[in-house]
Amino acid sequence: MIRVNLLAPGSEASAGSWRRWLVVPPEQRAALVGLTLLVATAIGVAGWWWTIDRDRRALESEIAVAETTMTRLQDAARLVEKATAREKDLRERLALIDRLRATQRAPVLLLDTVSRALPEGLWLLELRQTGASVQLEGRAVSLSALTDFVDRLQTSGRFVHTIDIVTTSMETLGEASVVRFAIRGEVRAPAATKEGT
Repeated sequence: MIRVNLLAPGSEASAGSWRRWLVVPPEQRAALVGLTLLVATAIGVAGWWWTIDRDRRALESEIAVAETTMTRLQDAARLVEKATAREKDLRERLALIDRLRATQRAPVLLLDTVSRALPEGLWLLELRQTGASVQLEGRAVSLSALTDFVDRLQTSGRFVHTIDIVTTSMETLGEASVVRFAIRGEVRAPAATKEGT
């Protein structure tokens, strides 16, 4: 019997070489396991580094946002401090204005009362207040103008007792004759006066 080899020479050897590549000889198995572990370790380290880098970038962005927020809050805190200082300053000013109004109320009321009580033909030269005592000096064209003035002052409710005429004298101004006078009275405290007068 004759055998004919239809396969090309060396094809059997190439099929065996593929088997050799697919099946790792026992002496190279340890090296292959070591190489596999080395590659797996490299992939694990690369993945670990990537997650750490991702976390670092996320933390840096959170820190940047927190710093921006902190800067904004510091600016807002400065504005609040300025507003608080301004409010305190305005409250102090309002308190000062109220104190000034309280101390000026009595003289203003006295001047208002005197100006409303002035009759025609009478003018004042001096108004002097010492504590509750008020002294007015002036001139009038007649004694009736002076008595009208004193009567209006007494009915105003701003004076405690009757108003005293301290002095009166006749004086000549140019061709006219006038009455020079000085009157004195005691002013009532502003809280004790009647409302609206």
